[in-house]
This record gives sequence, C-alpha cells and structure tokens, in this order.
Amino acid sequence: MALKVVILAAGKSTRMKSDTPKVLHRVAGVPLLRWVLEQAATLEPEQIIVIVGHEADRVRKAFAGYPGLTFVTQQPQQGTGHAVMQARAQLAGFAGDVAVLCGDVPLIQPATLAALRAAHAGHAATVLTTELEQPGSYGRVVRDASGRVTAIVEARDLARGQERIHEINSGTYLFDAPALLACLDRLTTANAQGEYYLTDVIRLLAADGRPVAAHLCEDSREVLGINTRQDLALCDTIARRRVADALMLSGVTILDPASTYIEAGVQIGPDTVIYPFSAIHAGVTIGSHCEIGPFAHLRGGTKLGNNCKVGAFVETKNAVYGAGSKSGHLAYLGDVTLGRNVNIGAGSIVANYDGERKHHTEIGDDAFIGCGTVLVAPVKVGKNAQTGANTVVPRGKDVPDNTVVVGAPARVLKTRQGKAT
Repeated sequence: MALKVVILAAGKSTRMKSDTPKVLHRVAGVPLLRWVLEQAATLEPEQIIVIVGHEADRVRKAFAGYPGLTFVTQQPQQGTGHAVMQARAQLAGFAGDVAVLCGDVPLIQPATLAALRAAHAGHAATVLTTELEQPGSYGRVVRDASGRVTAIVEARDLARGQERIHEINSGTYLFDAPALLACLDRLTTANAQGEYYLTDVIRLLAADGRPVAAHLCEDSREVLGINTRQDLALCDTIARRRVADALMLSGVTILDPASTYIEAGVQIGPDTVIYPFSAIHAGVTIGSHCEIGPFAHLRGGTKLGNNCKVGAFVETKNAVYGAGSKSGHLAYLGDVTLGRNVNIGAGSIVANYDGERKHHTEIGDDAFIGCGTVLVAPVKVGKNAQTGANTVVPRGKDVPDNTVVVGAPARVLKTRQGKAT
C-alpha cells in the first residue's frame, strides 16, 4: 500500500522555556526532527510532509539539505487536527495510507512502526498506544465492551472514571487517506482547549462503523513525548544508552556507559576502549584498538586511525590522526592533521584561531611534539621532526623534516637521523 507521512512539528512548547524551536532541540546530539525523519524513512513513504509553525523559517533552514521534504506552514496553531488540515493539498486524491508522526517523539523503533503498519491492514485508522501506571496528561484510549477502540479522549476532557484508563495515545497513527480527509472536514473546536483535535477522527470513524485498531507498544519509553527539559534529558539518556549498547555489541569496550557521553552517529572500531567521563560527539570516527579517555573530549570532525590514543583531558576538533598517533594528556588539537605514529606531549596546544579565522596545522609521520609546545596555525611540522618542551612555533614558520626546534620563538637546535622507510 502506498504511504505518505505527515510530521507534526509546528509547536512552540512553552514549558521548554526556550527561544529554540522544540524540534531543533537535540537528543544524543541529533535534532528531534532528524530522529523522526529517520523513523519516517523506515516506512518508505512516497512523500514526507512536515508541518511547521513556530520559528518555521529556522526549521526549514535547518533541514534545507534533507532530501524529499515538503514543508507546510500552520499559522496560527489551532491543534493537531488543524495541523493535519494544512496537508490537505498534498493528500488530495491520494488513495493510500497516511502515517502521522509527532516531531517531538524521537525514540520509536523501526520494528514498532513495522508492527503498527501490519496491524493497520484492513482498518480505516490505527493508533499506536502504550500503557502507563500514571497516565497524567496523556489522552486515554476508550474501548467498548468487546475491546474495540471507540474514541481517544484528551486528558482535559475526560469523563468521570476515564482517568483510571491506563492505555494512552502516543500521537502516532496510520490512516486511510480518503477516510482521514473526510473526517477532517467534520472536526470542531467544541472541547476544553478550543482546538481541532486529530484524536476526534478516531471517534468519528468508530461512530461511522469504520474499523479502528490500536497497536500496543510494550516499551512505553519508545513513545515518550518531549514537553519539558526533564523530558528532553530523559530521552537523551535513553537514546545515548542505545548508542552505547550498539557499540558494545559491535566489539567496543565502554568501561562505564553511565558516565560516558557518546552521541548518535559516532563510529568506533572493535577492540577500542572508552574510559569514563569521556565525551564523543556526532561526526567522530574512531578506528580499532584505540584508547579514549578518561576525561577526553572528541568534537565533530575528529577521525582516528587504528591504534591511536586520546588520553586524559585531551580535546580534539577537526583533528585527523594517522594510525598509531597519540596524545596522552592535557592537550588541545583543533583543525590539525597528524601523520602516522605522531606523539603529542602533555600540555601541547594547536593555536588554530587568530581571532577572525580558523587555520590548519599539519604534523608529519613520526614527529614528536614536546610537552607544552604551542603550534600557531597555519604551520607545518615535518616528518620525524621534534619540538622541545615549551617551544612556540610561530605561524608560517614551518619545521623541516628531521629537525629539532626549541625555544620561543622556535629555533633550530639540530637535525635528527631520518627513520628507515
């Protein structure tokens, strides 16, 4: 069955108390909307329609390079039903299914969406649900005596006794497109919030005798929505634990996952060891048999070959390490390329920023950078070269191959015997 996806991403979320659109807040280093787009992609849709509203231009700009998106603006925001109404033009004449996903629900697994789609066969609508001991502000799924779904009631509109229902609406649905469009025209704002509820589509379809199903998600963490900073922190913890688990299953040793921060998209080879209190950000690639930390900070663009070390209190950014290169402790390496078997001494710094622009540094194979060295970019340190302790190499004053330099500014002390190749 052909399918289109509508993602609800227009909300402001006043409880976040943020100038940043909610869907641009990050979980495991990745914007919320990116997580949901990846969910959508697993459904192999014909089209992904993103409903934007609050700070719409910022959201569009953030995902301008993402292929195949259609952005539609909801202004003003008058509820979830009103949001889906904005996609009428994109859904008109479409005879397939429509998946509605929430832009602030980042943790749904592909297997859950596949199961939802299987459960939807032969139904006009299917809602993804879960059970909570304390349903709180979630809408409740109402069933008749035979167990058929008859309605979803928002928390503010619950009748007496309905607050005891533990099955809640996740906000994720599959609809038959013509049935959905027909019901959108019948929605009203006769409710506690004065909004057009998408949940009312379920009630209308059930009242019309159309088959409505629910698929229960056993792991309620998958359908956590983000409305507060506390929700954001909880989802971040869950997502990063998934990242760590996947890495460990692939052969990476993470000595203490609870005290290690690794974002989504990080690639790490087998037999690498990650020590506690290290932070590894999205866009980092680490080879096999490496050693990271403790207290290492690897920022985006860092790429380590095999058998490398980034030790205690070392920070890297756009740093490329050739195989066997090491920075043991207390160093900053930004915008730098290291050859093979380079040693970076404690307290060494690549001064990559001149106050206006970032500059690049190159360090050749087998170079030895002494403790406390400052390399003022742009500069090149040749193969098998060495700097003495506390040396300052000024910008543009390249160190030739097989040369030892010392002092501030650096001066040539002697030459070294070249290594056999």
